Amino acid sequence: LGDCCLRKLLIISYHFPPSAASGSFRLLGFVRHLQKFGWSSDVVAAPSTPWEGVDPGLAERIPAETTVYHVRFPYGPIARRLVAFTGYSIWLPLAWPVCKRLVASGRYDAVLTSGPPHGVHLLGNALKKRYGIPWVADFRDPWSGNKEGGPKIAQWGDRWVSAQEPDAIRRADTVVANAPKVAEEFRAAFPEAADRIVTITNGYDPEEFAGGGETTADSDSNAGRFNTGEVTLVHSGAIYLGRDPRPLLDAIRVLNSAPEGPRFRLRLLGSFDSSQVDLPAEIASRGLESAVDFLGQVSYSQTLREMKTATILVLLDSPGRQSGVPAKLYEYIGATRPILALAEAKGDLAWVLEESGVPSRIASTSDSDDIRRALQELVQEMAHRDPAASPPAPVFTRERLTARLAEVLDGIVKVKK
Repeated sequence: LGDCCLRKLLIISYHFPPSAASGSFRLLGFVRHLQKFGWSSDVVAAPSTPWEGVDPGLAERIPAETTVYHVRFPYGPIARRLVAFTGYSIWLPLAWPVCKRLVASGRYDAVLTSGPPHGVHLLGNALKKRYGIPWVADFRDPWSGNKEGGPKIAQWGDRWVSAQEPDAIRRADTVVANAPKVAEEFRAAFPEAADRIVTITNGYDPEEFAGGGETTADSDSNAGRFNTGEVTLVHSGAIYLGRDPRPLLDAIRVLNSAPEGPRFRLRLLGSFDSSQVDLPAEIASRGLESAVDFLGQVSYSQTLREMKTATILVLLDSPGRQSGVPAKLYEYIGATRPILALAEAKGDLAWVLEESGVPSRIASTSDSDDIRRALQELVQEMAHRDPAASPPAPVFTRERLTARLAEVLDGIVKVKK
């Protein structure tokens, strides 16, 4: 479609490339695919926030037709003092004039706000009230009780933002949840908005995984690597919010002490909350220095390479969580490698794994024996897997999910005359 025929969406978010926060990937996927479905898009976002890294390579993936209006998150000594009380809310009055100017120009047919941090939905609510523009509130995690990171002390700003949740959800033309149980909880909490709440999960781009690594067929046909070789476990993403790698380390220690069977090597990509666990010390105390590689924060392109060459991908979820899914799981599915998830056996994560068709096991977040058994079962399954078996269906591609978003947008916007 030519530019004159496209409707135009304004996306507002704290996270968008070059920010390497997980939320950036969802929104980048939307802007990369929306034009196929009759929409172009611009973005208002912070180029980075103090608590998350950046990946300049991600910015290169932004379509040329998308304009990004960067509103800098406050830095410096005074800003740090203010953030201790306001949290992420300090960014809202800085972003408001830019959002107001853009919507007042009349160039946009709809606005989409995406959180967490969920204070961004206050901007969408204010724009709808002032200009009557159709508004989609996109929730990458539940709002109430969400732990949004940032400073480690209580923030009155975050409490104030949470108090605005009911009004925002009731006024949004559509509320998008990123997992089925999250949508169910919203409908239960706000029955008057139930018919305006939809689910659009996160996803992956299949082309990101094409070439440049060992294919599933090549690796799975070599049963020996699962029985006598080295099994490489890759975990990608931050270790925080109660996610505890120690039971996994205990399971690896026991497996590697067995006289027979493959040796297990764990590669950890991403940051960890040192206030929660001293990861290097825990590795050393188990004598696993030679079996664990801690790579820290790496680029998205390197992360994809690590995923594609892994024997098994490992996901740590927060204990007890049933609503919501770590965004990284969808990238794991795109890599088509076997997945071990340390998570709840019932909930959104289990539903996604079942829908994906990727070989997987779910084990306890805290029981090292359960983790050990799950690893052994997964290794045995893959050792006997038919290399000619059909690959899993591409259920969670970002293109398919963006098509659903375009349907939502079309439904709330009047046809241009």
